[in-house]
Amino acid sequence: MRRAKKIKINHNSEFELDLAPLLAVMVKLVPVLLVSSAFVQMMIIETELPQVVSEAIQRNDQDKTPTMIALEVDAKDGFTVVVTKEGKESTESVPLKDGHLDLPALHAKLVEVKKAHPEVFKIELNPDGKISYNEIVKVMDEARQSRDNKVTFPVFDTKQGKNVETKYMFPEVIFANMMEG
Repeated sequence: MRRAKKIKINHNSEFELDLAPLLAVMVKLVPVLLVSSAFVQMMIIETELPQVVSEAIQRNDQDKTPTMIALEVDAKDGFTVVVTKEGKESTESVPLKDGHLDLPALHAKLVEVKKAHPEVFKIELNPDGKISYNEIVKVMDEARQSRDNKVTFPVFDTKQGKNVETKYMFPEVIFANMMEG
């Protein structure tokens, strides 16, 4: 039997790396990214809040066990207001009216909740995926402040050392389920 010949491999050989295909991809990808970034925008609704309300929001953020208010919006069931205070959770519902979201009933329910918890100015909004952006903005408008000028809520002013009245209910809206599908 014959012995197989050993093939010698030179491990120290040099080769040239061709970067032309990579550069071609980059040349095509950069303009696409630049054009697409023009269409992606982050929208922020800035509202000017009275200093007293801003201070109350900061005090509430520093509280170790703050009262949390969440508003769930579902296209089939309507609204669910969830209040969590000291680990205890209470739930109240606002059903649909004629198959549509009942915004005036929601506003009345939020006024009730705000009267019960005047120290809270933040609300978590959990909209269903089937709720349109237009409806979400309407819900945020209902939660922001009282429509009736006679309905006000007390907030403690640290400079004056007493309670003052404000129309703002929940001006700070946090989207709690933004990372979901």
